[in-house]
Amino acid sequence: MKYMVMVVITVSLLLSCDSRKPAPISQELLDTIKAIPARVVAEPLLFENAFIKGTTQLLNDSNIYLYGINIGNIKISSGTLTACDPLHIDEYGIPFTQQFPNGEFPVQLAIAKLGREERIAFARINFSEERVAKWEFALQKGQEAIPVGGKEMHGYGVDGGVGIFADAKGIKSLVIENATSLSDTFYREMNKHNHYDWRYNIHPFGSYNVAIFSTGAGDGYYGTYIGFDSSGKPCRLLSDFNIFKWKKN
Repeated sequence: MKYMVMVVITVSLLLSCDSRKPAPISQELLDTIKAIPARVVAEPLLFENAFIKGTTQLLNDSNIYLYGINIGNIKISSGTLTACDPLHIDEYGIPFTQQFPNGEFPVQLAIAKLGREERIAFARINFSEERVAKWEFALQKGQEAIPVGGKEMHGYGVDGGVGIFADAKGIKSLVIENATSLSDTFYREMNKHNHYDWRYNIHPFGSYNVAIFSTGAGDGYYGTYIGFDSSGKPCRLLSDFNIFKWKKN
């Protein structure tokens, strides 16, 4: 509970900027994920289980309730993706080296709930309903593969409390805009879907769009992972926002 309270304070301070004041709580009906996937086999199990309604996870001696929601589809036409803080698209918005399927795919959030306090624990793109056989870090050019769950990690830094998924080719067209102005636009758009301590939006631009969401614990350094099915095809892209300590070492 102490951890959750600290996060509340952090996010409240973050949102105190004039351009980022939270809107009234949305009364929209959330599109809750109802499908129950096949038995989860790939470690960490929480990467999949967190999106299953009714899952609980222990945090600081409290049971945290989890459920998953759909927030809309992301459009992918270049087969390349990025995940980053929109304030730092030029720094962290480097495409992942993995080639992803083209098309429109659901963006889903795993919400961690304790009482009325809620946080986005994980965000993912769901490319298929295939079972994840293994997880690997999403790598950028020049990065080497490292074990998932080890002391080292690849990821991106956040200092605006927000992360995105975007087609890497499409997002380049936004980099020419002022980063602060772009981020402020994203914050205003997220107010359309403002919930208890978390927000999101699917923002269209040209023939592309970008998925925007609060990063669970606010600012930090967050890893992004690819889930591969048994045939070696990517079936998930997931960012972990450090709500839970699942690493074994």
